[in-house]
Amino acid sequence: MMKRRLICFICLIALICGCNRSVLRIPGASLSFSETPTGFAAKATPYPYVLVVSAPIDQRTQHYGERVAGTKWTGCSTDPFWNTTASQVIQQRLVKELQLSGLFLRVTTTKTSPDDVILKTEIHAFCSQTVGFIIGRVAGITSLQITLEQNGKVFTDQKYEKVVTDADKEYTGSQVGMIEQAMSVTMADSLRELLKDVLKKIDNEAATWKARS
Repeated sequence: MMKRRLICFICLIALICGCNRSVLRIPGASLSFSETPTGFAAKATPYPYVLVVSAPIDQRTQHYGERVAGTKWTGCSTDPFWNTTASQVIQQRLVKELQLSGLFLRVTTTKTSPDDVILKTEIHAFCSQTVGFIIGRVAGITSLQITLEQNGKVFTDQKYEKVVTDADKEYTGSQVGMIEQAMSVTMADSLRELLKDVLKKIDNEAATWKARS
């Protein structure tokens, strides 16, 4: 009886809150943030730079409601993180992917020399939304402003955006399961696809940095 009442209560709240079900987060329903490697590998030998990945600056509150990647999906406040932060997750993924890519001589989070290349990140969006009630659609939304510089000279300063829904081929989760898990997976997938773009751009442009350093 109590279970039936709880289900009815959740349904009522969903109707009151409108189409976006992401407000109905259930603590503990999602698993750990999904591991979704890019599999990216540099075209040539590592570039002779030490890359320092600075802790991302979380500016999501300043970009709520902004459309992302030319889609209807917007920056939002919903994420599945309970024991960590968006900044920590993104920094960890950046470090791991850059290390595995073989793009740089070494990747670290601590500056070792004035000649180190510094990667700075602003988080404009990193969240998930769910729309619809009976038949819903889940989307992972990521928007990062990434800057690479050395000795105060900017090599690149670009915004990267990616949205992955549970209907896209990039989605690696299940079509059956808890909403929170789908939210986590779509976020991880959108971050993975975005990082692919970042790694490709670095691979294509880093060879020209020597002439400007």
